[in-house]
Amino acid sequence: MLSLRRNKLLFILLFFSEIVFSQQFPSRNYSTLDGLPNNSVNSVFKDSRGILWVGTANGLSSIQNGTLKNFYTSDGLAHNSCWAIVEDSNHNLWFGSHGGGLTFYDGKKFTIINVKNGLINDRVRKLFFYKNHLYVGTEFGLTVIDINSKKIILNKKITGIRNLFQVMGFFEFHSKIYFETFNDGMWSIDLKLKNINLIKKQEGGIFSIYKDDDSLYVSNTFSNINFINKISIRDYVDNKKSNISFGNSVFWDFAKDKRGNIYVAGNGVNFSTGGLFKIKKNKIINVNTSFGIESKEVWSLHYDPKMDVLYVGTINKGLFEIDLKQQIKYYPSSFYNKPKLDVVAITNIEKGNLLLHKDGLLFLKRNEIHNEISNQKFYDFAQHSFRTNPKLNEYEYFDSFVKSRLESFELRSLKVINSIIWVNSTIGLFGVNNDGIIMEYYPYSASAFDFTDSKKIVFQIAYGKFCTVNDFRNNTAFKKYEPKNLNNPKDAFAIFSLRDKYYIFSSSNGLYTSHNNKFYSYYFNNVWKENELVQATINYKKELVIANALGDVFIIDDSKGFKLIKKIDRKELIGNSISFLKCYKDYLLIGTEKGLNIYKDGIVRLIDEEQGLKSKILTSANLIGTFLTIGTQNGYYEFDLQKYLSTKNSPQKIKITAIEVNFESINKSNFKWLNYNFNEIELPYNKNTISIGFEPQNCQYPNKLEYRYKVIGLRNSNWSKWTKDKNINLTYLPNGNYKIRLVTKDLHSGIVSSSEILSIRITPPFWETWWFMLGNFLLFSITGFVIYKKRIQFIKKQEQAKAVTQKRLAETKMEALQSQMNPHFIFNAMNSIQNYIIDNNVDDALMYMGEFSKLIRQTLNNSSKLRINLSDEIQYLQSYIALENMRLKNKVIVELYIDDDLDLFETEIPPMLIQPFIENVFVHAFDSYSKKPTLKLSFKQIEDFLFCEIKDNGKGMATDNLNKLNTSKGIILVKERIALFQFDIVEAVTISSSLNGGTTVVLKLQIDSF
Repeated sequence: MLSLRRNKLLFILLFFSEIVFSQQFPSRNYSTLDGLPNNSVNSVFKDSRGILWVGTANGLSSIQNGTLKNFYTSDGLAHNSCWAIVEDSNHNLWFGSHGGGLTFYDGKKFTIINVKNGLINDRVRKLFFYKNHLYVGTEFGLTVIDINSKKIILNKKITGIRNLFQVMGFFEFHSKIYFETFNDGMWSIDLKLKNINLIKKQEGGIFSIYKDDDSLYVSNTFSNINFINKISIRDYVDNKKSNISFGNSVFWDFAKDKRGNIYVAGNGVNFSTGGLFKIKKNKIINVNTSFGIESKEVWSLHYDPKMDVLYVGTINKGLFEIDLKQQIKYYPSSFYNKPKLDVVAITNIEKGNLLLHKDGLLFLKRNEIHNEISNQKFYDFAQHSFRTNPKLNEYEYFDSFVKSRLESFELRSLKVINSIIWVNSTIGLFGVNNDGIIMEYYPYSASAFDFTDSKKIVFQIAYGKFCTVNDFRNNTAFKKYEPKNLNNPKDAFAIFSLRDKYYIFSSSNGLYTSHNNKFYSYYFNNVWKENELVQATINYKKELVIANALGDVFIIDDSKGFKLIKKIDRKELIGNSISFLKCYKDYLLIGTEKGLNIYKDGIVRLIDEEQGLKSKILTSANLIGTFLTIGTQNGYYEFDLQKYLSTKNSPQKIKITAIEVNFESINKSNFKWLNYNFNEIELPYNKNTISIGFEPQNCQYPNKLEYRYKVIGLRNSNWSKWTKDKNINLTYLPNGNYKIRLVTKDLHSGIVSSSEILSIRITPPFWETWWFMLGNFLLFSITGFVIYKKRIQFIKKQEQAKAVTQKRLAETKMEALQSQMNPHFIFNAMNSIQNYIIDNNVDDALMYMGEFSKLIRQTLNNSSKLRINLSDEIQYLQSYIALENMRLKNKVIVELYIDDDLDLFETEIPPMLIQPFIENVFVHAFDSYSKKPTLKLSFKQIEDFLFCEIKDNGKGMATDNLNKLNTSKGIILVKERIALFQFDIVEAVTISSSLNGGTTVVLKLQIDSF
């Protein structure tokens, strides 16, 4: 026992408490502020679909590209406290809760397995999956479930020495499953015999166990000392002791990355000894600071090898996401044990790198300081030079610089020329050799400088004139150039030599050149009208790359005259303020306040805080081979461009995660694994306002993605603007078929991909459907055809009826004519003529014959007309009455009555309608016994009707004879003629008579109808 305690104490000496790690890793924290149900994260797991599942003390979260969705018991979980998560071979998930049992999730619904349906205990601590079996470790025993049938094949309930049987971890060895308990030893599982067997007992407690190849890491506690034992699996199973121990905390979980690094989650429970640790050479190192983890209560870990990301769950600060790729390495001031490291300029020499910061110059080799020159050393060397070098008295700024104080001393820039490191400061130029020894000092005030040869210097006086010195060491041929000559440089910030020219870049007057000691202004000579320049460099084609103050970048070829090759508009870049320009092959590296823009052929890739470039103020940059070094106000970054640019990237896959129709979510059954399970949707015409939410799949840098979309099939649909918003809103889509084409621009990889994420069909209302319109067309066609046929039939019948009518009219007219010229009339007329001849009454006979012939002629004339005026009809009747009365010796008294309001010439009636009734009077009404035989004929108009009355005082007739009169051929013909013209008048002819009371006939004729 004493030796064991001695061994446990030895490991404490091997434990490194929290140390400063060399670089900072990009990290992100998810907490309740971001939507987590609770900051106590008990489990974390990323499934094969790239969905991150986070089990907390108060609910389960899924995270896709930073977007959280929470699940609770109200959604179907067995319990809100989730302690374990695994994925089976069918890619379904199992969630173990501490109080509600198991929850099975198939992507659509949750199914609960608990004590009620056979689980040994509802307090699940650990889950382990192996060969289609799920091993469920609880606080009171073990359950094994067949994942395909969901049946429990083994249940063992045990009460341990602490009235518990807490399963703390599983591992597999030689196809056999073992599990550790907290106080009750290690056990093996025999599924064939459906039993568990105790392999070994142990002293102290076991908190977790982790298998790494053929070794085990076991988190132990013994006599209040917490540590990790490393031991081979065979030795552990054989109950042998471990001789490797380290750590000083309670360790709850392990994870291993693809580099072989093993990370450990520590939570000291009652002691503040926890945090995230890395095991290195059987020692433990706290990496909280380098990983940005602000908690010492780390509980759960999960490593994603595809994304090279470590997920760290804490008890009090939520979830941390650590990017282990470390594309960008950060060297802060703390790396060099300095309170601050405000970088001014970076360059390289043969022996390493030079880093000029506001407090001195660092000589670095493999990011370690080999030499350093502080501001104090520079200042002291200048003061020593003032005292020992009389020639410096001849320099213009000698008097002011010799009086300068250290507090106002500032380093500005540096250049390496001919193996001499020239450091520019507010009090002049220092020449330093590669060993870090200051060799020279000259009091030139320069905001920009360069050497045209070993002796001549050209420089811009800060806020002053441009100068040249032919021999700067002796200050001979010192010359200032007056700014009133517009070709003389002013406000220069950089000077480069290229071919046989010097290019001078001004912050106020644009670009200058110097050739054969002559200056030339491109701005004032109207060659290039850009004047506010801020950065400049030279690319591999020997072309000038220049940025202006607005954020535009220009590429210029000046080898054979000025030629603007390309202008990169600031809208193409991310950020407005350009802090540096560098060129790598055909890539342009542009530093802005948003990060590092890597530009090529119109495509921009952005490196910012997501990849580890957290500083927003970039002060300088230097490119050595493939490595880009970026200076900031507190340290610098290193970035391997070749490694980054050679990484193969795939286009982003997009999945729909939410659909709302008319502001209501569609049925959840249409979703599986949080994504819409179809590639199309069909909606009725009145549900045509649609909101679509989407997510890229398994994207490590979701904030680098921008989207735009277009609705194919929608008239006048244009591309939307680029945005980071992952929602598409479509309002009042008309009927039709549409496709949503989404274009994704990845600013990390530079890939622009396009995909059709959803087809939408808006069905028309039933009255606009093809079958309804076809049915209507057929109905209308059939109806029209039927109506057409009926109309044709009607017209035919009408024509037939008309033909019959016309025929009947002709016949009626002929019959009326024949009836009027009846044999009785002719016979009587001929007898009268004969009597006149016998009586030698030639005159009467001739007169009768003349009247008879006139009447016959008039009858024939009228019979050919449809209408005659009433005056002609009355005249015709008077002739007829006179002829008939002559035959009767003029015994009949004839009375004619005509209404004064009646217009005889405008009123027209059919001819020969009245004559048959007058004929009946002369033929049948009177005999030899009649006294004062009288015929009364009257015409009057009432409204639109003409009433003609024929009345006699003859012998009249009984009812039987009256009926015979009504059915006589002449009367019937008259009624038919009247009916043909006025078919809608009832009783157009009325006859009334009584025996010895005379007869009255009334004709009712509609004037308009004629």
